[in-house]
Amino acid sequence: MIKGTYYDGKTSEKKDVLLYCKHNGLIGFAELDVAETPFDDVEISSRIGNTPRYINFPDGAQFETTENDAIDEIVKIFSRKQFHGLIHKLENAKTFVLTTVVSVIVLSWLFVQYGIPFISKEIAERLPEQASQYLGQGVLDIMDKQWFSETKLTKQKQKELQQLFRHLKTKIKDSQHYKLVFRSGGPIGANAFALPDGTIVFTDELIQLTNDTLDIAAIMLHEMGHLKHHHSLRATIQQSSLAIFITAISGDISTSSSIVTAIPFMLVQSGFSQDMETEADSYALAYMQQYNIDPEHFAIMMEKLVASFSPQYTQCLQEYRNKKTETKNITVLCINQAIEQHSTQEQSQDKKLLDYFSTHPSSKERIARFRSTK
Repeated sequence: MIKGTYYDGKTSEKKDVLLYCKHNGLIGFAELDVAETPFDDVEISSRIGNTPRYINFPDGAQFETTENDAIDEIVKIFSRKQFHGLIHKLENAKTFVLTTVVSVIVLSWLFVQYGIPFISKEIAERLPEQASQYLGQGVLDIMDKQWFSETKLTKQKQKELQQLFRHLKTKIKDSQHYKLVFRSGGPIGANAFALPDGTIVFTDELIQLTNDTLDIAAIMLHEMGHLKHHHSLRATIQQSSLAIFITAISGDISTSSSIVTAIPFMLVQSGFSQDMETEADSYALAYMQQYNIDPEHFAIMMEKLVASFSPQYTQCLQEYRNKKTETKNITVLCINQAIEQHSTQEQSQDKKLLDYFSTHPSSKERIARFRSTK
């Protein structure tokens, strides 16, 4: 006999009863005037810990009990379902459960670390240019609202740089949609980055670091390398894929939406992997060697970009501003002084800098690579 509570399924009334199960599999109640029911006609809930079990009858009645062991014995004897009680068995198989949890964590990490980047690369390389244009729409608008303001470069300077950009493009296949825009960087400072739609953004602060247009050309070629290898598009797809993955795992839509809205910030702060940065460097270096542009220009700009975030550079600019000195090219003067005062290695140790070019790999390694080709 198994103690429990009986509900007739027609009223809210409940009764404390004793359930029995005969050797032929008929289930009935000792104190109720109800017909016996074959075991195969009832539904018995799976065991989950010591929570109550339920036996549901064809007429809508239900029997509830906490005597799980007795129910298990009945199921063991009469059940024809191979996996009945599987949840309970798995719950008690702690080694299996632990192994499963660890496996899920490891597989999830592998998927995020390697699966998503691989899938993103394959998708980016197969998407038509129209799709890239669509995905990049609105990104610059968001950046303008959050960080940038209108460029302060002279019309003549902009014209000169646009001509340089167009000249570099003529030797690059399928670069018709590449375009160059200028912005005052504000909190971003000296920076340059490529957007999925083919737009390359240069900040005024970066342009002002040098008087040599070939220094700027070296950075343009690096950014074109990002576009040629679809790095911005791949990074955007990766972020979106990660958002979908997190939603699928956690069901938290707010978290995934936060990742998607962070895409503009990711592109500014260099969300590119080491492989992507190396690919863009390789593209720029190959172009410079093919068309006789000294790779030293890239090394010089790397030094200047790193030094532009140094306290020595900031202090130098502030001193000239306090003196209200009308010296021409103060920016170039200060950046050269900052480079002389500190080595690239010391400068690149500050991980808090929004230096687009000093993340992966290290600036010192990248500079050495370009100088070793001379």
